[in-house]
Amino acid sequence: MGAYMPAVFVALTWGVRVCAVGTWVAVLVAGLWTMGVLAGPPPYDGPLLWGWIAAGCALGRPVLLWIRLGVESESWRWGPDEDETEPLPVGGRVSLSKGAGRGAGSPVERAGRSGRKRPRRPFSYDEEPADFAAPAWVKLRRCLALLPVAVASAAVFGLLGADLDGSSLVTRLQRAGAQAAVGTVVEQPRKVTESRDDEGTLQGHTSELRLQVPGAERPLTARGAATEGRPERGDRFELLWSPADPGLGAYVSEGDDMAARADPGWELFPARGPGEYGLFVLIIMLITACAFGLPLALAPDADELHEQAWAPWAQTGYGVVVAGTFLLQRPLLLGTGMPDNVALAVATALGFLIPLFLQITYGIRTLLR
Repeated sequence: MGAYMPAVFVALTWGVRVCAVGTWVAVLVAGLWTMGVLAGPPPYDGPLLWGWIAAGCALGRPVLLWIRLGVESESWRWGPDEDETEPLPVGGRVSLSKGAGRGAGSPVERAGRSGRKRPRRPFSYDEEPADFAAPAWVKLRRCLALLPVAVASAAVFGLLGADLDGSSLVTRLQRAGAQAAVGTVVEQPRKVTESRDDEGTLQGHTSELRLQVPGAERPLTARGAATEGRPERGDRFELLWSPADPGLGAYVSEGDDMAARADPGWELFPARGPGEYGLFVLIIMLITACAFGLPLALAPDADELHEQAWAPWAQTGYGVVVAGTFLLQRPLLLGTGMPDNVALAVATALGFLIPLFLQITYGIRTLLR
């Protein structure tokens, strides 16, 4: 069996690398895809698929690392003993070598100190291709890891602000074949209320309107219509309605893009409607990630960063956060809304901060070591 172990170890090493790249790509694709489809009705199959891929790769990486660690720790059993019996030198961390840092506790060194013949490993663990272990590359890939963190945070923030509930009026209209139209208020508006911010500044009005739409046999009711000015009889507003099911009523919101709602397509940074603040949020997240992440990626020694990239415990933490963040946002992607459970609802709402917080935490820990 020992003859196959070198190939197994190499396969595990490349499996870890593939999972790392897969996580990076999948998080980016899922985040950008999500930010561009918020005007349409859930479920969002594309982001869900890529979210599962990201979660699988993120959890697969530490699993392979733990298996790889076990293979390495038992490798002394496979090769024939050498004639040497003197203890191996015990030193510090081997620079930029996977599995380094176990030093005095490795099976080979324990064998040497115990007086047994030193076993020969069937292959070397301390050889790292220069292209992968170069300090510049180690720091560059740590900096590149900030990009999916910022994109995922912005995507989660967008999900939270899109009011993705399968029972919402917009979703039901879209599923019933929504169309954009201009309706005329034919009755005196009812239940008119002012919307003000915390400082008392008038933001708009909400009301219940009865609007006549070309093609509709009778006026449509728009409950909770959001308008900038106080609505009056005879006013005209853009709205969303379904010719196939006029009983659903109409959706009126002057801050929304009815054409995009009626014919939703992928638009990364729309000017109106859900996702209209996506570019602003993404820039803020990128600035925040770079402000905290870049110093923590560039200041530590490259050996420390490289060791963390191949440390099973560290990557387990990353994997749990990636998978957990996706699972928390999955109800929103499915269109079922926020969880009823208070703890889950709070965790879902804070989901856009979790990846950023972990990146900063691990960066500080690496810097202080």
